[in-house]
Amino acid sequence: MPARPLSPAQNLDLRQIVYEKIKEAIIEGIIPPGERLSEVDLAEQLMVSRTPVREAIRQLAQTGLITLVPRKGAYVTLPTIKDVRDLYELRITLEVLSLEHVCANPPREQLEEFRNLFQSVKDTDDPNEYLRGDRAFHSMIREATGNRFLGSVLNNVMDLIHLCRHYSIEGVPLSHSAQEHVKLISAILDGETDLAKDKLRTHLLGALEALVAFLKKHPEFINQEG
Repeated sequence: MPARPLSPAQNLDLRQIVYEKIKEAIIEGIIPPGERLSEVDLAEQLMVSRTPVREAIRQLAQTGLITLVPRKGAYVTLPTIKDVRDLYELRITLEVLSLEHVCANPPREQLEEFRNLFQSVKDTDDPNEYLRGDRAFHSMIREATGNRFLGSVLNNVMDLIHLCRHYSIEGVPLSHSAQEHVKLISAILDGETDLAKDKLRTHLLGALEALVAFLKKHPEFINQEG
């Protein structure tokens, strides 16, 4: 994952690179929910013309990460608490389905690597770095299914969840969350599919409640009109 999502874009396929850089800046919280996007500023930071920036904003609006407001401009989407609950309902259903496929043919080497990673997590670790590991692990579950349609839908859901998830991990005991991952991975490797599904549901419901609690304390990150 790039350390500086808004560093200059240099690639033959500028439109795709600009899209990915702006998307990453939103997911990483560099461009926070509710912030207005300036084509001029983004073009200057990425050292490109406004055309690929405009195209990227249009594409991101189609995913839901950006909201286009007539006569006002483009803004990073402010979700409602209902949005968050609805997204997690969809995520839990689809990710548990993904897990069933993974348990049938687990990628053992990758799972062992993630188990070692989560076993080493301490409460004093960088929360943002922990979130990157969390995202990588859940992405691995989606990709291991081999179902590209399922993966595509889940990736879009996760992007929307991460509009605010980036902030909600602050203050959460990282070691507790990490141990939930360790127990989930152990259940997968031991062939205990039902236990693994229960561990995943519990973990995701806990993440949902932590996010909702954060949003209630920080109304600036949610849409009050929804």
